[in-house]
Amino acid sequence: MSFAALALLPLFLAAPPAPQALPRPNDEVDVTAGAVTALSCALVARDQAKLAALTECNFAEALREIVVYDVAEKQVYRLTGKRVARWQLESAFGGGSIDFTGSVKKADAKSGVVVVEVDELTVTAKPKAGSFKGCL
Repeated sequence: MSFAALALLPLFLAAPPAPQALPRPNDEVDVTAGAVTALSCALVARDQAKLAALTECNFAEALREIVVYDVAEKQVYRLTGKRVARWQLESAFGGGSIDFTGSVKKADAKSGVVVVEVDELTVTAKPKAGSFKGCL
């Protein structure tokens, strides 16, 4: 193998992983510590492996469509159901997290977004500014 080929090897090894198969309707979903973000930011995080897009996301983007991104599974979820209120999702936007269980209602093969009917939901709101002062 030539020196040039060896120099390019890390670029090939660092390619983003292949997308995972989408869950099927009625599959159970259990997400722990999902990031609440805008759809556009979640797609960048998933497709380009840029997790900074989750924390740098502008709230104005989330006004169009707010979703949950599961960092561990690299999956984007749109939540529906009686237990999900938009204000709950907005309270976790930009630093909070969400845990939920539910069942898949549909999965869009083109966008890779999965719609979940939520059974249980726990929201951890974004910490208030200055809440970590004096921790050291």
